[in-house]
Amino acid sequence: MEDIILPRRLFLWCMALIYMVAFVSLYVQIPGLYGNDGLLPARWQLRYTGKPLLDQLLSSPTLLWLGPHLGLDTQTAMELLCLTGAALSLAAMLVEALRDSLVFFCLWALYLSMYQVGQVFLYFQWDNLLLETGFLCILVAPLTSVRGSRAVREHDRVTFWLIRWLLFRLMFASGVVKLTSRCPTWWGLTALTYHYETQCIPTPLAWFAHQLPVWWHKLSVVGTFVIEIPLPLLFFSPLRRLRLGAFYLQVLLQVLIILSGNYNVFNLLTLTLCLSLLDDRHVNFWLRKANKFDDENNGTIQRISRWGVLLP
Repeated sequence: MEDIILPRRLFLWCMALIYMVAFVSLYVQIPGLYGNDGLLPARWQLRYTGKPLLDQLLSSPTLLWLGPHLGLDTQTAMELLCLTGAALSLAAMLVEALRDSLVFFCLWALYLSMYQVGQVFLYFQWDNLLLETGFLCILVAPLTSVRGSRAVREHDRVTFWLIRWLLFRLMFASGVVKLTSRCPTWWGLTALTYHYETQCIPTPLAWFAHQLPVWWHKLSVVGTFVIEIPLPLLFFSPLRRLRLGAFYLQVLLQVLIILSGNYNVFNLLTLTLCLSLLDDRHVNFWLRKANKFDDENNGTIQRISRWGVLLP
């Protein structure tokens, strides 16, 4: 079987990036959403009844219970947690040693703390997916404080297979639920004739996608069903080429969604989960292609420089 050291490292780096994006995005929205004069003040979710801190944490696991003990109101505590999460995830991006099980546990705990008081604004599919994937990161990442843990975790296939299993559940359920909903637009293959103008935050390219002919929209729905329902079965194929083919088709679907609509970090998370389908040999293939491209560019620059010196 192929080694999975490089995909695992790339997965953890991408998760650190997604955490940073999530914390920064949430930080700038706190005053308007959860501040004392916000739409849904977070302080309403924390009822200080005089119970011991442990009982409060058990009833609602959020670090915001520590706010009064530190002399902070709920809004300030939320901003502090977001800044801490953003700084920690940025550090994990820049320093490989910080892509550690304990660091990812802290990031997961910080986001869970925000989720507990986030109400309807943090009850989206991508928030749940970030928490579930973030919890798996705790298992996938090495525990640097334990000697030899990095070598053991990097060769541990079981924990990384949990990422692949999550990807399968996500994609397969996304396809099946469209049919089990009995929505006539999905069964009639006309869903995309409405989708681009009714989605949450369409991009400028969504207008052009909406103008495509109806037959193209119907063909796109069929392609979506194929990619989301039967194709995920290939995630577990013993044939490497079938897994790589499934990887690129999943990437194609997610990139098309990103180009036509804004779903926060949902599609970035899905792309990151797709890394579980790769192996070291394929990542090295990417790196060799990149190095070859750099070498060709450097050679071209050197030739241009030589001609520049020779020409009067």
